[in-house]
Amino acid sequence: MTRPGTVPAPASTAPAAPSVVATVGRIPRGPRPLGLWRLELLRLVRTRRWLLLLVAYPGVGLIGPVFAKHRDRILDALHIDAVTPSTGMRADNGMAVYSYCAGEVGILVGIALMSSALAVDHRPGLAAFHRTRLRRPRDLVLPRYTVTTTALAIAYVLGTLIAWAQVHWMFGAMPARTVLYGMFYGLAGSVLEVSLVAGMAAFLRRPVAIFGVSLVTIIVMPLAALWRPLRTWLPTELMGAPIQLLRGHTPSEYNGNLAVAVLLSALCVWLAVWRIGRREM
Repeated sequence: MTRPGTVPAPASTAPAAPSVVATVGRIPRGPRPLGLWRLELLRLVRTRRWLLLLVAYPGVGLIGPVFAKHRDRILDALHIDAVTPSTGMRADNGMAVYSYCAGEVGILVGIALMSSALAVDHRPGLAAFHRTRLRRPRDLVLPRYTVTTTALAIAYVLGTLIAWAQVHWMFGAMPARTVLYGMFYGLAGSVLEVSLVAGMAAFLRRPVAIFGVSLVTIIVMPLAALWRPLRTWLPTELMGAPIQLLRGHTPSEYNGNLAVAVLLSALCVWLAVWRIGRREM
């Protein structure tokens, strides 16, 4: 109410301050930092390289015992003659097919993946980018080597378990202790093979050269077993341990082979770290 003769004050034209509404929620965070180990894991997953390991071990674990069980029918369907018919196939024969096929295919896949991962200086521009941003020489090698080796080990164990289940279903039970020992020794042999690739990468730069020299080395190494005293120390004998254990050999016979495999693997990785981290591009 206003007095007579007075002019009412104009309403304020200033905008009213907005009321603050408290919101309760999670504050959005920035992107997750991309570390060296996560980078190598993403490189393995997003490039679909893990599919090669899936075929080399679990895939062979599914097919190998089936081939051993129905070999004659499969060869007859493929019209392959001049093959002695199989008689009295046993559980160790089913595991032998898996071990042989996984060893042949897995060695190619493992060498290829490790050669590609450790060809650090193959592309000079990318090599300069990595070297100017890493403090320690081992950061150029250890994440790449460890992620690839871990993926190979997981695929190998999964393939062996699948083959074991297939053989158990088709041929009968096998001693669990013997199978586990064989899996352990076979895994140690596979790790040695990819470690030899790391040793070759210390001296070579191109992935094709690393792959070729590593493959020839792994193929030639078992020839040393022609001199019988070396058999108890030759690490490549571990690849045949899963089958030999099922056929009467004892785990203690491979202690020397295992010790040499561990030492040689560690030496190759150390050599790769030392050479790759210090050589010029």
